[in-house]
Amino acid sequence: MPIMTRMRDNMPAILVGLAILFIAMIVFEWGMDITGRQGQQYTGNIVGKVNGQEITYQEFEKDLQNSIDQYKASTKQDPDDKTMQELRDQVWQGLVNQILVDQAARRLGIFVTDQEVVNWVTQNPETLPDAIKRNFEDSTGQLNRQILQEALASNQPQVQEFWRNVQTYLKEQRLQEKLTSRLFAAVRIPEEELSMQFARQNQKLDAGYVQFPPAILFPDSSIKVSQSEMRDYYSSHQDDFRTHATRTLKYVMFPLSPSRDDSSYVKSEMDRVTLLAKSGTNFLDLVKEYSETPYNDNFVSHGQMDPAVETAAFGAKKGEVVGPFLASDGYHLIKVIDQQNGKNEYVHAAHILIPVPPGPDSVSAYKLADTIIKEARSGANFAALAMEYSQDPGSARNGGDLGWFGRGAMVKPFEDAAFRGKVGQVIGPVRTQFGLHIIKVLGKDSRELKVADIKMSIKVSQQTKDDLKQHAEDFIYIAKQDGFAAAANTIRAQVNQTPPFVKGNFVPTIGSNKNLADWAFDGSLGDVSEITTLPQGYGVFMISEITDASVTPFDKVANQIKSTIIRKKQFDKAITYANELEKKLTAGDSLKVLPQFDSRLHYNVTGQFGLAGYIPGVGRDYAFMTGAAKLNVGQISPAIKGTAGVYVIQLLSKTPFDSTTFKIQRLTLMQQLMQREKASIVNDWLQNLKETASIEDNRSKIFRQD
Repeated sequence: MPIMTRMRDNMPAILVGLAILFIAMIVFEWGMDITGRQGQQYTGNIVGKVNGQEITYQEFEKDLQNSIDQYKASTKQDPDDKTMQELRDQVWQGLVNQILVDQAARRLGIFVTDQEVVNWVTQNPETLPDAIKRNFEDSTGQLNRQILQEALASNQPQVQEFWRNVQTYLKEQRLQEKLTSRLFAAVRIPEEELSMQFARQNQKLDAGYVQFPPAILFPDSSIKVSQSEMRDYYSSHQDDFRTHATRTLKYVMFPLSPSRDDSSYVKSEMDRVTLLAKSGTNFLDLVKEYSETPYNDNFVSHGQMDPAVETAAFGAKKGEVVGPFLASDGYHLIKVIDQQNGKNEYVHAAHILIPVPPGPDSVSAYKLADTIIKEARSGANFAALAMEYSQDPGSARNGGDLGWFGRGAMVKPFEDAAFRGKVGQVIGPVRTQFGLHIIKVLGKDSRELKVADIKMSIKVSQQTKDDLKQHAEDFIYIAKQDGFAAAANTIRAQVNQTPPFVKGNFVPTIGSNKNLADWAFDGSLGDVSEITTLPQGYGVFMISEITDASVTPFDKVANQIKSTIIRKKQFDKAITYANELEKKLTAGDSLKVLPQFDSRLHYNVTGQFGLAGYIPGVGRDYAFMTGAAKLNVGQISPAIKGTAGVYVIQLLSKTPFDSTTFKIQRLTLMQQLMQREKASIVNDWLQNLKETASIEDNRSKIFRQD
């Protein structure tokens, strides 16, 4: 392949690679999640600033287009509105993080020269990233230095543009390597930590224990708490009683759902396709051209299609075109291409469920079932009986209809009765763990069909979106003139309200929306927002309540403080008491002896448990776990303060530490712990950069929402 063709084909990979910033590396390698959900349209030029360094619209849009191209390449589809919001926010986060990282690198004196990049390409091309290296491989997949030298010596503009992109990409990658090397220079995993990690993953313990329940041994009424103690606690724990500033919003939603015109348009399109189908146009060609889903050449049985499509398909003859008709996912026009008898039989049944209460009341359940069966067999409408009597809410509203099902879908007694019954027969009562079932067999079938399906879903048109936005704009105008409640009353809209929320990205009942949260904390009481685009539609908000940060007065938390002090004293007394009783044990005594000193105590055994999970009878208690792990077999612990109480533990058994297996797994353990430690270091480092940086986000001011 000529070098120009290679480079032209691989240019998108290089351009996308330029967007893989320091944080992207962390995301892919260490699993951090920093994706948000913002995004709007451009009306200005400076999107934001990071410590005074500007992010222009041109930069933002260029990276956004690369992200869109990458999304299309990986998913084979265009991003929808929600995905576009996510992509825009990812680009913003990436630009901010990259600027912070570059600024930090400069402060640390870390940089990459052009000569370093030249040396990398010319002296060690085998170590180049695959996206670059593959341009210079021969037919065997090996790097060919002659091809590389020809590309380096080329004066063609496209080749030189390729090298400029490569240089930027390699500089960024080498800068990241130097920076992470500096950050991780002091990372060491002690041998003791490796051993502990191995033990957590492999060792099993078995322990006996006696729990000292603090509140039972020392009831609340026996604990005295003075006012001065409470005041001292309040003074020394001010942060515990500090409340954050909150905002509460009232809002009106304009749901984003298809209009009657949207539905009529799809129906008219489907009618047009129907005329083509019935005038002789090849149906499979119509599927390729008009259907949102491709043709599936496989045979399908009952239960494998939308119920409306299934009913139409199995009610048609081979070669018949049926529709258009409306199903749960849009309009369908179908044609039965082929039909065969399958190996499995399917049953269509309806039922009435009568619960059977325990005891003598069960007799009345059987009497009611017998009455219903007699009515059904006498010609009464089964669906009406189901809606009146059945206690299965899922099917009762549909006249007891359970649809089609094969063997294995229902509990055994129900299945056996339904498959034995004849079509039209009323069977029962059939007893299962759910109660008494009265079953009517509506159909039986073993056919399998090959169905061509033209599906057109009803989507929200741009006109509907525009109309809805205009409706919201009208509401905003009235709200600013006459008040929010009056405006809602004028258009007969429901006013909702969020719970109070703190500053951040999340707004209760709305979801993650940084722009809306920022607006709520930047605005004043009574402010009305512009249109806010949400996954469920368009929202208009009003700041209905503002609460400033403060410390809760002592009087309001006095009871809470008293309860906290009581609990602490109970635990302290329980620890002292447990240690006193433990001293009464003589050498060689089992912990089973301890309850003899106090009938309120009980001896229990955990059974085997690992050092990283659930302890039978105790739960997930780290203090219990680590306390037991430190003991030798037979040894009794001092009192240990756990989550639910105080424990004295005796280790009954411990699987031996397998030194041979440890040596085999040591490197893997080292890598696991190093990866975790590195992720923590980078996360803390980046978080500190953000907290100390001056970040100006103008997106909500200069972008209009879609």
